[in-house]
Amino acid sequence: MRRTERTLAYALLGWLLIPLVALLAVSAYTTYRNAYHLAETERDLVLEEITDDLQDFVSATLGARRTIDPDSLTFSLLVRDALDQRYFAIYDAQGALLAGDRRLTRMPAPVGKHAVFDTIFLDGKTLRRAVLKGERNGFSDFEIQVAETMVRRDRLTLHLLRGVLVPQALALVLSLPLIWFGISRGLRPLEELRRRITHRSAQDFDAIPVDDIPRELLPVVAALNDLLLRFRAVREEQRRFTADAAHQIKTPLAILTAEIELARADAACPCAQPTYDRLQKAVLRLTHLVRQLLALAHSEANESTAHGLFDLSELAREVTGGFVAAAARRGIDLGFEGTEQAIPVRGNVVLIREAMKNLLENALKFTPAGGTVTVSTRNFPPVFAVADSGPGIADAELPLIFKRFHRTPESSTVEGSGLGLAIVQEVARKHGAIVTAGTSSLGGALFEFRFEDQSVSRP
Repeated sequence: MRRTERTLAYALLGWLLIPLVALLAVSAYTTYRNAYHLAETERDLVLEEITDDLQDFVSATLGARRTIDPDSLTFSLLVRDALDQRYFAIYDAQGALLAGDRRLTRMPAPVGKHAVFDTIFLDGKTLRRAVLKGERNGFSDFEIQVAETMVRRDRLTLHLLRGVLVPQALALVLSLPLIWFGISRGLRPLEELRRRITHRSAQDFDAIPVDDIPRELLPVVAALNDLLLRFRAVREEQRRFTADAAHQIKTPLAILTAEIELARADAACPCAQPTYDRLQKAVLRLTHLVRQLLALAHSEANESTAHGLFDLSELAREVTGGFVAAAARRGIDLGFEGTEQAIPVRGNVVLIREAMKNLLENALKFTPAGGTVTVSTRNFPPVFAVADSGPGIADAELPLIFKRFHRTPESSTVEGSGLGLAIVQEVARKHGAIVTAGTSSLGGALFEFRFEDQSVSRP
């Protein structure tokens, strides 16, 4: 299963929501306790009022008739309720039940003006009970108990809880877009920094400007600038090595080539001519390898600021013209197909010319005598293509031909270093271009150097 990528925005949103949800939970608990206490207080007041009214009723009834009629209208209005089920009990001073439910046992409550409350269980129900003891009109120490179920209390608690929590939960939900907007705005400097880094050239090692960079991002930018500084030092070292290698390697090879030519001109030892021929081929191959290595190093270390606007069609025609003599010596028909219309391209002319030369050298190298090589250019998007009538490239070799020092089985009979196509691909990468290989209409290989980045081909 694919792992979901973490994002800083969602992480911040999560860390903001965790305390908000925790606060909502604490608020829910606190609100519930307060609502329960308020509902209990309100209903206890109602029960206390009922006990006071019953006390007046019992005193008047006992004073007049010495008996209590639980079925009287006044009594029924006091102890009946539409939602809660109520129980009552009335005891005299001797503990005899005058009226009510005997299951409401006497409570050792002190005599006073106010009722005493407790919670009891009866018939599997939780009841809240109020007990009042007192003396009225000569009747002393009688006890009145009124108990009721918790329906109204629970409803009142739920109503109060809902009245507080629903607005809070709704406010939390409605605040999510505002929170997300705030996070997005807060992360905008990070996105701006990402944009700056993304749009930088691979060869741009200048320090990232710290203008308008938030203080929290300054250590990150400072670390990146330090890394860029070290990369620049490595690049400068590579460029110095390239320049030194050019003088230290090319000069001895040129001298060695000249000495072999002088030795071959000496007719005193004709038996050594085959050896000289092999030495000369080896030196030429080594010279070509050194030139390719230096070209590859130059393409990797070249500055992006050297890019300029040039005509791709004109450059291709110029490079093709430089290979006409070599193609004629091998009996190869070298042609150019293109329009007179200019194809403006922005890039490094030196590197593009090197890439064109490598493609043309490969085509002429693998095309047999009497074959055909065609160079062409197209616009929209700009394309430089080389097609030949050689043996072509096997499908199995297509993914490997751009690797450094890779040589196809067909290349074993021709001179080469296996770096030409690697150089072409490196140049293409620096210009936002793509190099593809396939089969041409001539029956051989077809290489296309296609510019994909619009900024490269923009005047």
